[in-house]
Amino acid sequence: MEEILDFLKQHELFVDALLSLGILAATFIASKFFRKFAETVRKRVTTRTKIDLDDKILEFVKEVGCKVIWIAGASLIVHQFDSLLAETILKYIDGVLYVLVVFIVAHLVSSVLHLLLDWYSERLSQAKDGGDRDDFVPLLRRLISIVIYTIAVISILKYFKQDISAIIVTLGVGSMAIALAAKDTIANMIAGFTIMTDRPFRIGDRIMLESGEKGDVYDIGLRSTKILTFENTLIIVPNQQIVNEKVTNLTYPDPRIRVRIDLGVAYGTDLDKAKKILVDVCKAHPDVLADPAPAAYFINFGDSSLDLMLICRTAKWRDQWRVGEELRMEIKKVLEREGIEIPFPQHDVHIKNE
Repeated sequence: MEEILDFLKQHELFVDALLSLGILAATFIASKFFRKFAETVRKRVTTRTKIDLDDKILEFVKEVGCKVIWIAGASLIVHQFDSLLAETILKYIDGVLYVLVVFIVAHLVSSVLHLLLDWYSERLSQAKDGGDRDDFVPLLRRLISIVIYTIAVISILKYFKQDISAIIVTLGVGSMAIALAAKDTIANMIAGFTIMTDRPFRIGDRIMLESGEKGDVYDIGLRSTKILTFENTLIIVPNQQIVNEKVTNLTYPDPRIRVRIDLGVAYGTDLDKAKKILVDVCKAHPDVLADPAPAAYFINFGDSSLDLMLICRTAKWRDQWRVGEELRMEIKKVLEREGIEIPFPQHDVHIKNE
């Protein structure tokens, strides 16, 4: 026994190598055990729930936990040879391992928060918009990543005993200078954040601006909102302007859109018959909704005609102009066939002979 102890004392490097192998084996076993334990927990939890959110989160935790175990094992192995390595080299190695752990944990936290955000956004969009994507999510994902990784960098700087107060002051002064120089851009960004939060309109909605311009919302950015007009051109409106003016959403919350047709028939026409013809033409069209039912109204005694108004609705606002045009064509044919005149404007002039 004494001979073995003497041998071990004389061969410390051999002992360190054996201990390192033991630590390596223990790390391997611990990693396998943690992976198996995490997989068991994941199966038990996921069988009790109907969503896959917990499954994804536990999968992230399992992978990150295994990585942390291997990094801890590597740190212990390195310190077994501290007698052979300079203190500066050990500090560098510990620093590298610490940085790895911090960024791995930051990636875990960021990924879990992204999963929670995506899950909540999906549920919210399914409940309200029939599965449409939430345009606010990409911005919030970026903010979450920026905050978490900023905290990670500050933790690393503190570990290396760096004075971060000067950095914070510099960032504060620089942020103030940037804010003063780009106040309009920042105002538009805040307005864009407000639009994404309040959601007065969404991508694909048809809106009308206070100026009377109409179009479909093509994109909602941080600085501006793009509106696609009927002429297939883009109107780019700064977010600050669109927040401060009245905007009419023509398609939300009800995507059904009204089709209105105004026409006049000659004096002496049977109005009940004319109104029935208009309603029947609407009912025969496949894209006109039965509920609410189409209706025709006598609205005015015109200079040259009896003025009627036909109201019906179609399910998709994109079909409004097509359905209106098809109804007008069919109404003209039916009225001509029934002998009902659509008069043109005319004036009777009487000359008095004195």
